[in-house]
Amino acid sequence: MIWPRRSKVSNEPKEIEPRPLSEREAGWISDILQVNDEWRNADISRTQVVAEGPCDEGVCIRLQAPESENPKAKSRRESVGELWIQTDDGCSINVQLSQFEGRLQELYLLFVDPKLRTRKLPETWNEVSREATDI
Repeated sequence: MIWPRRSKVSNEPKEIEPRPLSEREAGWISDILQVNDEWRNADISRTQVVAEGPCDEGVCIRLQAPESENPKAKSRRESVGELWIQTDDGCSINVQLSQFEGRLQELYLLFVDPKLRTRKLPETWNEVSREATDI
């Protein structure tokens, strides 16, 4: 039997022309950095978004800076922390921030709507709470 070819679906975000962090993205990163003692003083002023889009079950935002945001980072690869956002319609948004050798690498967003599991991350929402944690 010959199996039909499957079309490849990329789980990689699309590369874009580098752009500055949006106000929302910078806020998420700042909130996460503030709860991590090793990253609290990191400089994100030159961090840019270089790729973005759907990946796995969420949305990936790839980051890049001309220099390390935290040259004193001790670990090679790790999660810097995460942010939990609750919306007024009962949904949750989990924002995870990762780094590699002192450079921020990626924001990964997971949107959970307990009523409609297939719903994607909306463009806008109303936050009722936000909590950053160090992982």
